Amino acid sequence: MGWLAFIVILSASKSLGYGHWAWGSIEHFLGGNLQMHFVFAFILSALAHLASSRFWHRGWLLLLLVIGCALDEGLQFVFPLRSFNPMDFLVTCAGLLLAALPFMVLQWRQVKSC
Repeated sequence: MGWLAFIVILSASKSLGYGHWAWGSIEHFLGGNLQMHFVFAFILSALAHLASSRFWHRGWLLLLLVIGCALDEGLQFVFPLRSFNPMDFLVTCAGLLLAALPFMVLQWRQVKSC
């Protein structure tokens, strides 16, 4: 929950034009906007899967995370300081999926062996 709150606060501050020193520094440190989207999404997905029950590893958690990120990216149409970039969303989805993949494979193997 802490990581999710951090990402939401960072996104909101960027949307409202505050905290450039924070999100700008993180973006620069990670090598750019796309790298930041990938790393944050990967960590979010990994932590969410580690914290959730096996039911959610069947793909439901990944779907929920993708919908949440789509809403966040979609809100960028509303804020004048932000702009929607489909590549940001695709890179975010790649990070979410890559981190979720081991959990989903393990869940699939357990279901298959039963």
